[in-house]
Amino acid sequence: MRIGILTLSTPDNGGIFQYTISMLEAFKLIRYKYNFIQIRHKDFPKILDKDIIIEKPKNSINLMLKHVIYAFTNILFDNIVSKINVDFIISPTITLLPCYMKKPYIVTIHDFQHEYFPEFFTLKQRLGRKIIYKVGQKANMVICESNYVKRDIIKFLRILEEKIKVLPSPPPNYIQKTKIDKNKLKEVKEKYKLPDNFLFYPAQFWYHKNHINLIRAIKLIKNKYGQDIPLILVGSIKNNFRNVIKEIHKLELSQQVRYLGYVPDEDMPYLYKLATALVMPTLFESVSIPIWEAFHLGCPVVSSNVCALPEQVGDAGLIFDPHNIEDMAEKIYIVWTDAKLRECLEQKGYERVKDLTIENYAKQWEKILDEVLQ
Repeated sequence: MRIGILTLSTPDNGGIFQYTISMLEAFKLIRYKYNFIQIRHKDFPKILDKDIIIEKPKNSINLMLKHVIYAFTNILFDNIVSKINVDFIISPTITLLPCYMKKPYIVTIHDFQHEYFPEFFTLKQRLGRKIIYKVGQKANMVICESNYVKRDIIKFLRILEEKIKVLPSPPPNYIQKTKIDKNKLKEVKEKYKLPDNFLFYPAQFWYHKNHINLIRAIKLIKNKYGQDIPLILVGSIKNNFRNVIKEIHKLELSQQVRYLGYVPDEDMPYLYKLATALVMPTLFESVSIPIWEAFHLGCPVVSSNVCALPEQVGDAGLIFDPHNIEDMAEKIYIVWTDAKLRECLEQKGYERVKDLTIENYAKQWEKILDEVLQ
């Protein structure tokens, strides 16, 4: 049986891109048992031995709306489908392709943000998402990364519980396989002109990533405790970037809050290692890959309490209300000033993530494929 893996995301898709990479790395470990074919557009890296290159699909939401409004037929995807000869599809994210290909499939659903924060989406995007997410109802199996999202799948899509598997994805290979080199650690610190201690927040600049409340919390700590906590930001420029930069200047934090721009993968583990703590102030997150990465690299975590994050963090980090700047500032200050607490959180974080490896992930996928394909 030829199993096609749809790898159509791009690096600026953030977590979904990394999720897809980890899935492919896991499939490499069980390719002796299954005939995997990577279906990718040319900009996605080739990871599996066998691949099919297709043109990058246009925006799925626009296509689905056209399909509904104008009753278009499968001709919309004919130029792609005609190139793909597989018997089964695995899609790391929601897409229309499995429906148009009329093949059995497994799909991953990452979150239902449009249901909780419709104001972050245009009307067209909201309508498109509601239509596209119906793809999950026809899947042979739906994968998600937390029980929180599993409950949402049941709630919003009415999918039977037995058709849903909770399968957390491990940190990317470049995080897990990195052996920290002391000389490289010094080089990275000098390269980015990093202070001895700093908070680290790697996230794209979407509204829901909540950079502005984090910056206000940093200002509150400065005013209340006289503590200038440096904050280092990395991540792709998105629709809230200008507002974040304006807030930094407005609060006179330009010397305290820095955006590093693009940081290559090989430097990222060292930023975690150099950081005093990772802060995750997001308003919405199904599962946070940076939290897994921080746990793996011994970086203490202070996180918002939304969605599946309390489930993910457990007792290995401090959590706060991301809408409450005072609560956020207080939890950050506690972690920042308590070295013994940070050491304790490092140990607990590693315990939570030590078994979340590519090897174990591959074994779990093997069980799922055995169940579905049989």
